[in-house]
Amino acid sequence: MKTVIKAEIVAHSINEQGDELISVMATFPRFILAEVNTHRMLSKNTSSSRAIPFNKMVEAVENNPFIPIAWQKEHKGMQGSEYLTGSLTEYNWLKARDKAVEQAKILHGLDVTKQLCNRLLEPFMWTTMLITGSREGWNNFFNLRCPSYE
Repeated sequence: MKTVIKAEIVAHSINEQGDELISVMATFPRFILAEVNTHRMLSKNTSSSRAIPFNKMVEAVENNPFIPIAWQKEHKGMQGSEYLTGSLTEYNWLKARDKAVEQAKILHGLDVTKQLCNRLLEPFMWTTMLITGSREGWNNFFNLRCPSYE
């Protein structure tokens, strides 16, 4: 079974004053982690690529890599609207994954710690994060990350 981007509300409570606390279990490409971590109004706990054994990480990246579902063309600013077509992009992405795995294995063979070897594999990894925040925190998160198109 291939990993997919998903989010599930695992807890939602409201106190007597009407304040809401919402916890979400989210799975997403690891490179998005830095974007999520910029939001200080949310409390987060994520799986650690430093803690996962190197061989297990290589197996996950080889058997179930993150592959973008769309390839945006180069653009200015934060939001692009044009996309590339064709299969060369995915082919080259997987070639990059293969090179990263190859180099990580070489470093691991030189007795370099998994904490560094696993970092080379992160662009192709999935991660799972528990994110908890108030209604205000979640509204802020979505307002900053969801573009408004006319």
